[in-house]
Amino acid sequence: HIFFGTMTPSPNNNDAPPFWAYDSNNNELDPQLKPAHLVAVQDDADPPCESWLKAEQTEPLLLRNILSDGQIDELLAQVSADGVWPRGSRDCTGEDGIEPTSKSSSSKKIKEHFNRPGLCDELKTVAHHLAWTDDHCVLYMHTNDWFANELPEFWSVIRGAMESRPWMNGAVPVLVGSDNSMEHVRCIELHHYSTGGGLLTPGHRDTGSALTISVLLSDPNTVKGGDFITYNEGTPVAHTMARGDAILFNSESLHNIATVTSGIRQSLVVELYPSGGPISQDW
Repeated sequence: HIFFGTMTPSPNNNDAPPFWAYDSNNNELDPQLKPAHLVAVQDDADPPCESWLKAEQTEPLLLRNILSDGQIDELLAQVSADGVWPRGSRDCTGEDGIEPTSKSSSSKKIKEHFNRPGLCDELKTVAHHLAWTDDHCVLYMHTNDWFANELPEFWSVIRGAMESRPWMNGAVPVLVGSDNSMEHVRCIELHHYSTGGGLLTPGHRDTGSALTISVLLSDPNTVKGGDFITYNEGTPVAHTMARGDAILFNSESLHNIATVTSGIRQSLVVELYPSGGPISQDW
């Protein structure tokens, strides 16, 4: 699917400072993304494979206000309620009957991120399974189809939004009365990034998935940094998003999250497998 979204161009101003790249406020983009930029340039010049080439030939689709402030507040309140989800793996390995998937619990790589001792204080009380870094934790809400079963109203909106297409001119479908809405769902994740957190990995793609949506749950006015970044012919593109906006994109497109410099960035991410079924069992 080819998506034609709206990208933020660099300012065309002879007096503008010679920034290497621009963030969503037309300031200098996070310099920690320079290695990711280098990989994007290399991959654009010499694509490693056909599927990645096709992915980079698509543009993300920006969906405005798919969730209201009230809906986001309600969603976060239900997810954060006592006894619903763990605060680290210690609480989800048997005592409350909630576990990550068997694939994650058997993976040494994943286990290294259980109960991360250096997790920052702001995230220790946040509902999460794993902490990828001291400043970034994630909750897997697809476990036992929890999100779709417990929050069907929100799931209908988000899953429906993944059926959006450019010719709809911004209209966002809502899924109604579907019994197979979890078909092909790879993951439903809630991410928290505190100050210092981000997704800076060069060459990051959601390999094995076909389609990804990322919904911004935090208010950009309370967070500095944390731009969602894609690449256009190797050039970083920082997307301007409001609370409740979403980006829908080809999962194998390069993407990153700029470092958060203040506040806590919250996002909900859903990935879908290709219609033919899972490509990779290692998430």
